[in-house]
Amino acid sequence: MSVLFEAITFGAITAFMVLGIIGTIIPIIPGTLLIWMGVLVYAWHIGFSTFGIGLFLLLSLIAIVTGTADLWLPLLGAKGSGASKRALLFGTIGALLGTFLIPIPVIGTIGGYVLGLLLGEYQKHGDWELAKKAGWSGLAGWGLATAVQLGGGILMLLIFVIHILTQ
Repeated sequence: MSVLFEAITFGAITAFMVLGIIGTIIPIIPGTLLIWMGVLVYAWHIGFSTFGIGLFLLLSLIAIVTGTADLWLPLLGAKGSGASKRALLFGTIGALLGTFLIPIPVIGTIGGYVLGLLLGEYQKHGDWELAKKAGWSGLAGWGLATAVQLGGGILMLLIFVIHILTQ
């Protein structure tokens, strides 16, 4: 009975983690957080000493770095192109407003961010070419953040599955 219960738990947690991987692409679903929560539930269920506290800390570190990539990579992308602090502030405000005002979260958040960058940079310099450069760089940073989250999610799932199956 215990082996069957462990197998069912492993299968359910793995399915939950796969949903998290899908969530790294679809911003409505908190992808990396779901994957990490799956690890947490499983480690709690079988005991952290059995699961391995070092492994749990490694997976937590991967979750923190990749899970926050959508916060810091778009800013680095825009800042790397020379976007002003005003443009970054406008982009952040635009992302927040877009998230809540536009019913399609992906379009609202990303569109609001890029529009905020464009407007902030144009207001600062009065040059649409600089504004477009900041907008494109911010958008590229957002795309890179999605790739980082997807890669981190897959890495976490692989480490988890390999660890469990090789015990």
